[in-house]
Amino acid sequence: MSNSTNEPNTSSEVAPLLTAQPQYTTIQYPLEDPLLLHRFRKSPEELELVRTQQGSKVYRFYLAQNEHIDDLLATNPRNVAEVLTENPLVDTPSNEVLLHKVRFAVNISVAVNVFLFIIQFYAAITSGSMSLFATMADAFMDLLSSVILLVTSWVMATKNHVKYPTGKARFETGGIIVFASLMATLSIELVGESIKTLVSGEHYQNVTVMSIATIVTALISKFFLFIYCRALGKYPSAKVLAQDHFNDLVVNGFGLTMCLLGAHVQWWIDPAGGILIACIIFRSWSSTALEHVMLIVGKSADPTFLQKITYVALTHDPRIVEIDTCRAYHLGHNLYVEVDIVMPPNTALKESHDIGESLQFKLESLDNVERAFVHVDYESQHRPEH
Repeated sequence: MSNSTNEPNTSSEVAPLLTAQPQYTTIQYPLEDPLLLHRFRKSPEELELVRTQQGSKVYRFYLAQNEHIDDLLATNPRNVAEVLTENPLVDTPSNEVLLHKVRFAVNISVAVNVFLFIIQFYAAITSGSMSLFATMADAFMDLLSSVILLVTSWVMATKNHVKYPTGKARFETGGIIVFASLMATLSIELVGESIKTLVSGEHYQNVTVMSIATIVTALISKFFLFIYCRALGKYPSAKVLAQDHFNDLVVNGFGLTMCLLGAHVQWWIDPAGGILIACIIFRSWSSTALEHVMLIVGKSADPTFLQKITYVALTHDPRIVEIDTCRAYHLGHNLYVEVDIVMPPNTALKESHDIGESLQFKLESLDNVERAFVHVDYESQHRPEH
C-alpha cells in the first residue's frame, strides 16, 4: 500500500500531457499539439542566452522558428462536424469593415490625385522646371492609377458566377500590371526630355511662391494618404496605393529640392533632377510590374506556407494516414492549394467525403487562400495526379 502511494502514477500523469492545454509565458495554445512542436520552442530565457552566447544571427533564427511554430499551432485540428458548419467564403463583419475602408482609400486617393494633378500642372507650366514637370507627370499617372484601381475594385464587386465561376480577383493584379507598365514607360519619356534640355545648353525657370506652395500641399496630402493606406496593407490595392503615396513623397520632395537648386545655384541641376526622378519612377514600377507578373503566371508559395498547409493536412484528422502531395501557387495575389491525402482502403465514402470537405474548408479559411482542392486516395504508390 505504501508503494502505491509513494510511487508516481505514470499513466495518470502522462495522459493529461497529451490532451491538456500547454501553458507558456508568451502564448497559450487553445488546442492540442499532436506533433508536440512546443518542445522545439525556445523560452525567452533561452533566447536571451542564445543571443549572448551564439550571436544575433542564431537568435533571429530561433525567434523566427518560434513564430513559425506558433503559426502552425494556431491551425490545429478541430472536430470535422464543426468545420463542416463553417463557410470561409462568407464575409465576416470585420472583413466588411476593412473592405469598406479599402474602397474609401481608393475613392479618396482618386479625389486627392485629381486636385494634386491640377495644382502641379499649374506649377510645372508657370515655372518651366523639368523637375516639376516630372512630378506633374507622376501626379497624372497617380490619377490614372487611382482610376484603374477604382475600376478594378468595381469590377471585382460585381459578381457573375456563371461567366466568372472563380471570381474576379485577378482583375486587380491585371490592373496593377497595366498601371506599373505605364509608369515605367512614362519615366523613359521623361529621361528623354530631360536629356534634350541638358543638350540644349540653356534652361529658364520662373519659380514662384505659388509653385512652391503647390508642391508643399502635395507633400502634406500624400503623407496622410500614405499613413492611412499603409494601415490597410493586407489588401493589395491599399498596399499599392501606400507604395504610390510613399514614392510621391520622395519624388515631390526631391523634385522641389532640384527645382530650387536649379533656379538659384546651377541651371543644369533641374533637368538632372528630372532624370533622377524618372529613374526612381522606372525602378520602382518596373519591379512592381515584374512582381505581379510572377504572381499571375503561377509562382509557387513560399516554403513556410507550404510547410503550414502540410501540417494542417497531416494533423487534420487521425484517419489521414499519409500526405501524398501539397501544392500552393499564386493565380493573382491569392493562393490556390492542392492537397492529396491518403486514407485506409476500407474507409466509408461518407467518412472520406466529410474529412476531405472539412479539410478543404479549413485550408480556405487560411489567409490569402482563394481556393483549395482536396483529393482523397487509398494509396500513394501511383502515378502523380495532375
